[in-house]
Amino acid sequence: MRKLFLILFTLSAVSTLQAQRKCGTSEVLQQMAAEKPAMAASIQAYNNRLLRGQVQQMLKAKTEALPRVVTIPVVVHIVLDNPASVTDAQVQSQIAALNLDYTASNTDISKVPDVWKPIIGNMNINFCLAQRTPDGEPTSGIVRVASSRTFDITNGAPDVKYDDTGGSNAWDSRKYLNIWVTRLSSGYLGVAAPTGSGFQPEQEGVVIAYNAFGTIGNISSTYNKGRTVTHEVGHYFGLKHIWGDDNGDCSDDDGITDTPLQGASSFGCFTFPKTDRCSPAAPGIMFMNYMDYSDDACMNLFTAGQVTRMRYVLENINPSLMTSDGCTPPVVYPDNAALTQLSAPVGKLCDPNIAPVVTLRNKGANALTRVNINYQLNGGAVHTYTWTGNLAPLTSTSVTLPSSNIPIGNYNIKAYTQLPNGQPDGDPANDTAAARFNYDAEVALPLMEGFENDSFPPPGWAIRNPDRSFTWERIRDVGSNSSASALIRNLGYNTNFQQDDLLSPVLDPQGHDSAFLFFDVAAAVYTDPATTGNIWDTLQIHVSSDCMNTTEMVYQKWGPNLITHKTAIQTEFVPSSSEWRRDSVDLTAAVRKGKFQIAFRNISNSENNIYIDNIRIVTRDVNEDLRKQGVLVNPNPSGGIVWVTFYQVPEDLQRVAIYNAAGQLITSQPPTAINRANRMTFNLVNEPNGVYFVKLIYRNRANTIKLMKVR
Repeated sequence: MRKLFLILFTLSAVSTLQAQRKCGTSEVLQQMAAEKPAMAASIQAYNNRLLRGQVQQMLKAKTEALPRVVTIPVVVHIVLDNPASVTDAQVQSQIAALNLDYTASNTDISKVPDVWKPIIGNMNINFCLAQRTPDGEPTSGIVRVASSRTFDITNGAPDVKYDDTGGSNAWDSRKYLNIWVTRLSSGYLGVAAPTGSGFQPEQEGVVIAYNAFGTIGNISSTYNKGRTVTHEVGHYFGLKHIWGDDNGDCSDDDGITDTPLQGASSFGCFTFPKTDRCSPAAPGIMFMNYMDYSDDACMNLFTAGQVTRMRYVLENINPSLMTSDGCTPPVVYPDNAALTQLSAPVGKLCDPNIAPVVTLRNKGANALTRVNINYQLNGGAVHTYTWTGNLAPLTSTSVTLPSSNIPIGNYNIKAYTQLPNGQPDGDPANDTAAARFNYDAEVALPLMEGFENDSFPPPGWAIRNPDRSFTWERIRDVGSNSSASALIRNLGYNTNFQQDDLLSPVLDPQGHDSAFLFFDVAAAVYTDPATTGNIWDTLQIHVSSDCMNTTEMVYQKWGPNLITHKTAIQTEFVPSSSEWRRDSVDLTAAVRKGKFQIAFRNISNSENNIYIDNIRIVTRDVNEDLRKQGVLVNPNPSGGIVWVTFYQVPEDLQRVAIYNAAGQLITSQPPTAINRANRMTFNLVNEPNGVYFVKLIYRNRANTIKLMKVR
């Protein structure tokens, strides 16, 4: 992962709110472009597209007096210690302010200087609080989540956008504008993730400090007209700061022809005209523009050029916002049973016995007391279960359906409801849930896999890709003395700490005591390998004996310990024939638990590509004497290096000690010195030849083994 830029201006939130506006959008985009090549490319392509799009939109505007009126549904996520402190009325006041500002009907539009009144822009957008959820249920458009966190703006404040990091999951960004209202660190009032600029879709939207949201309530008197949201939504629709974020050197502007060149941001309120080094003559700078940093009371317009860009983004980058039904209240039927998820079985199974698990939701107005739930495998026989209970409207419950045994194969499973409360279902469209799964034959060792066949993952293998983004793939014409290999493209993976697994079939050691894994690996990094404190891409190998419900990590390498290309490379790494390394892992501890699986796990931190090839898992039997006796001391006689090897490590072992013939203690080690091969190593090279005694000290007993040392 690239090094995060330090966020400057760490003044307290209170003093900053009273002193000057702080928006994190441009800062975040610059930081992410510097850290991630793929994001830099996305942002550059986005900016180029906007410049071209403005020209297209201007030509279109010549045939339209005004763009058609559009209403965009908004969901407001309030994420605070006491989310009720931001009232419904306060939320409504912010929606009202947006509607005025984006239709140029704000009461202070009259304050625009005469010279700029001809270029006042009307976006012709109205905003409504969503009336239906993405699942078609009634809603107020307000989501309240109790959270004690204060969120950092780095990378667009992503933590506030996910339930599992103390925030609130976004609603479908293709159909809703998501606004998060929360506590932001370092005095920032807001930050936007512009739609289509390269952020993950579920991160698009705006994040607003709770005390700069709305026009009523517990908010700052400086920012009490809702213009912080107006400003950040402008970023969301592609606008830059009016001064171009060029540090005041007049080298760049906002890409809009009808906004004057401006050196730096404006704070407070000013008397027109105000000039600066970039616009030294009247009318000077447009300090009253919503994309400057002036106080709310002194902001009052978008220009026609800014509206042209925003309408282009709306109509061409996220046009589904214009056709969303989020502002239309749904029809609520008396009896409506839905299946919202089929959570099991899915993916790769290790057991032929399946018991489907579905999430039943009551979307009807009546309490749900009875419903038939059916399921089919590959369109075959119907298995029916009659659920009874008392499920309140708009609540859910998990239901486990009758089990059945399946043969080896690939399956489509479909589950569906019928006759809620004995009545026809009001909306059959939400009755059904489906999934795919497979149950594969176990594989006897040895296993060989070189990814030479076109199918990927190979038969019996599987991929776990939780974020449905970059994951393991097969690449042709790149391999370790082969024509293909498995690859994960970390260079383009924009999300840090994501885990992706390449899972083996269930492996059967067939009574053998031990097994070893061998594989070829090639890897590179984006960051200088000598960098200290960096967070690197990581390759792990996990072993599981319970179908990956629990795992044991047996291999882990990252950064300088993993790479085979020894210098940083900022382009996509493709290994040469000399840039492969053979690694091995002792799987003996896992084999003794019986059948097992292995997982090659990639943890991405946006460095560079990792390849694996020529996977080989073989069995090796342990010494028959070790199996019978439980412990061996060898070689015996020894030239100096002595191994004490256990077939299974006794739980009551306390220490292993070596004494000379005179009874003097030479050395000892605790059980923690036993490695994964169940072996403890002693060095007697500097001791004289003669007789020694290896004493194994247990909790209530001891065992002594004679050892000879010879040169």
